[in-house]
Amino acid sequence: MKINITKKEYRLLLDILYLGEWMLAAHDQEEVPEKEKYQDVIQKFYSYAKEMGYENLIEADKESNKYYETKEFEDTSEINEAIEHYNNATFWEELVSALAMRDAKENEGMDAIMKMSPEKRMKILHPLEEQYHAEFMNNELTNLKIIK
Repeated sequence: MKINITKKEYRLLLDILYLGEWMLAAHDQEEVPEKEKYQDVIQKFYSYAKEMGYENLIEADKESNKYYETKEFEDTSEINEAIEHYNNATFWEELVSALAMRDAKENEGMDAIMKMSPEKRMKILHPLEEQYHAEFMNNELTNLKIIK
């Protein structure tokens, strides 16, 4: 199979590949063998950067025999804004969910929460999540305190 794409489409593909690689490995401390198959595909498409006229965005490292995004790519890619938006939204959603679950466990007990139907669990969690959403929308982290 042969895929024909324009230079503009290839540039967008670079952003998508960067995003995929970021999701796969952003928090890894070392290479994860299970992710290698994805990295191989990303590397394959990065290898066409020079041919597509984007050697200023993706460069080959002869020592590691891999392709990497250049500083210019990182500075000019619009995908970083999408990543920042995702991180921000994820942070608040995870925080709200964790706090609501903590409160539900304190009020109902862990065993009771685990035995509940998903519908009943949602009836308990949803109002708690709404309270935290409202608090954080109005005050962000200002009123969040850690009590030892």
